[in-house]
Amino acid sequence: MIAAVVVFYRPDLNVAKRVLSSLAAQVDTIFAVDNTPGSSEDLSVLVAEFAGASYLPLEDNKGIATAQNAGIRQSAATGHSHVLLLDQDSAVPPGMVGALLKAETKLLRAGARVAAVGPLYVDKKTNTLSYAIRYRWFRVNKVLIDPSAIYPVESDWLISSGSLIRTSVLEEVGPMLDELFIDWVDAEWGMRARKLGLRSFVVPNASMDHSVGDSSGRVLGHTINFHNLTRNYYIVRNATYLLRPREMGWRWVTVMLLKIPRHIAVHSWYSERKLRSLAVLVGAVFAGALGRIGRTTEK
Repeated sequence: MIAAVVVFYRPDLNVAKRVLSSLAAQVDTIFAVDNTPGSSEDLSVLVAEFAGASYLPLEDNKGIATAQNAGIRQSAATGHSHVLLLDQDSAVPPGMVGALLKAETKLLRAGARVAAVGPLYVDKKTNTLSYAIRYRWFRVNKVLIDPSAIYPVESDWLISSGSLIRTSVLEEVGPMLDELFIDWVDAEWGMRARKLGLRSFVVPNASMDHSVGDSSGRVLGHTINFHNLTRNYYIVRNATYLLRPREMGWRWVTVMLLKIPRHIAVHSWYSERKLRSLAVLVGAVFAGALGRIGRTTEK
């Protein structure tokens, strides 16, 4: 049995209906976890229209990690074998869940210790395909994936939306790290699973639209996803906090030591409030280094 855990925050009801409708024929149960402060009565009514769907209001914005954990606990308590994690703006194409499950079954039969399987993403803004991530010393190897390929491609971690994870694996690895609130939550869990000998895979014949950032642009020949200042704070703070080789591995650390200052420089330079952005993001480094994590105020 598969339970979908969909995290909502001030959702557009038309978008919410789209994701719920796309799941109805592909999973056994849907847990709609609402991070909207005070909950959303309209969303509650919408969820009730779908058989096997339950509305789980958190009454406040508790962050993506806490919301996912709430749904995961419900999935385990109700005896589901798998959890499918989704964001509110994701729409699952017909047959995607079946393709993920089939790929996982083949990997397990071949002797692989599978942490999670996930789809190949198409960025809705740039119409580009995602890639598998493999960390090397001081660099990231971005493995391009042919959508017509037969075999899953290993990745050090997967974007959480669209990830299919066995409940038994979640029990072994542990829940998402609540304190991160948002950003790098999926990377931390994936790298933690990897340390235990579990591997994550992108399934080429399972695809899903996904959008990263508020906008994107080209900087020195590279596509950069831009976020608002609060999101950038979480990105920098959490990346700094995770500079712990025992948990994340030395290769992650060497990559982040280069990535963090580059992220600060690029996003401050392209910000409308350059000095304000620089000050906030430098403060994020100190907060992460001192272990001051959790929810922050809007920047």
